[in-house]
Amino acid sequence: MKIKRTVPIFLLLTGMIAAQACSLLGGSDYKKLSPTDLATLAESLPERQKRMLSTNEGQRKQLIEKIKTSFSLAQAAEAEGLQKTDKFKRRFGLMIDGLLANEHSKRNPNVTVSKEELEAYYAAHKEECEADFKSYFEGQPQQPGEQQKEAFKSQWENLKVLSEKARQSNLEKDKLIAIQVKFYKASILAEHYQEALGKRFQLTPEEKSKYIAEHPEADAEKVRQKAEGILERVKKGESFEKIADEINEDGTKGRGGDLDWFSRGRMIPEFENAAFALKKGETTSALVKTKYGYHIIRVDDKREVKQKPGFFPGPDADAGKKDNQTVEEIHARHILISTMEADGFEKKLIDEKVKKVMDEVETKYPVSAPPDFLVTLPGKEQPNGK
Repeated sequence: MKIKRTVPIFLLLTGMIAAQACSLLGGSDYKKLSPTDLATLAESLPERQKRMLSTNEGQRKQLIEKIKTSFSLAQAAEAEGLQKTDKFKRRFGLMIDGLLANEHSKRNPNVTVSKEELEAYYAAHKEECEADFKSYFEGQPQQPGEQQKEAFKSQWENLKVLSEKARQSNLEKDKLIAIQVKFYKASILAEHYQEALGKRFQLTPEEKSKYIAEHPEADAEKVRQKAEGILERVKKGESFEKIADEINEDGTKGRGGDLDWFSRGRMIPEFENAAFALKKGETTSALVKTKYGYHIIRVDDKREVKQKPGFFPGPDADAGKKDNQTVEEIHARHILISTMEADGFEKKLIDEKVKKVMDEVETKYPVSAPPDFLVTLPGKEQPNGK
């Protein structure tokens, strides 16, 4: 039995590569950025990006500066031995496999992978898959469920089998691939260095207490008590709309907290579950906590509507909805007591410390680079849009 490879098979495992390619685009010799490496890297970009670079000197210079930053941080990471950690090795290994698998598929669009190949590879490397899975989701705010684990396994099998095929065809020695690997390695090292700094600069109890004393809005307990007091005002019969306009700092301020009509899948789960559990005219009897803060929700109305053609349900909507199917909508209002400062001040202070060190790193680990580089488009004799 043959299974046609779905595109892109490496999306789950290497989604971070695309974002990093756009923002940093990696590194080669971390002390020197050569015009040749830059020109070769440009060849690997999508046609649209390549065309934009070829005609925009400012974008090329911005790219050079971002890569220089990446190189400096990569040097700092190596100075601390981060390239020797298991976490880096696994992530870098997945990155290389993803790059090879994708390039092999692009050059061999009719490639197929048999079910037997996938099963055999997984059976022989089950422990490696489990270790990669654990490493990939390390540090995530929510632990992955069985569905994510199964999806990872499926993507991982395809990734590994195709990357092996790529190696068998010596694709790893391709000049373009080699440059991409070097650039991506630098970006991953840079990110690991930033993560290490974040852990190093965790706030002490004294630092937290000092900040909260100077910024009462950062005191989580006081914010909760404030929210409870506002809930009591609502229960005692004060105007919901008036309190919302007094308290809210989001787009509903001045509109009495009006959120208009919405169906399932449009709001974050905690808010949505509480709102849809209410009957028409009801208000939540307890605070609803989300990443934005504490909400007091009131449902003003409910209705059944037909979905319009082309409707795509949100990630939390019921699976398999079809056009013209009837769905429930509610018209709700909320009062929002923000916890953004209380929930985010630690990260903000840590980020400030990290940025200070990163600025110093660029001085400590300088990178020599050309002021510009050439981008040649297919069919054009002159580079850089000339």
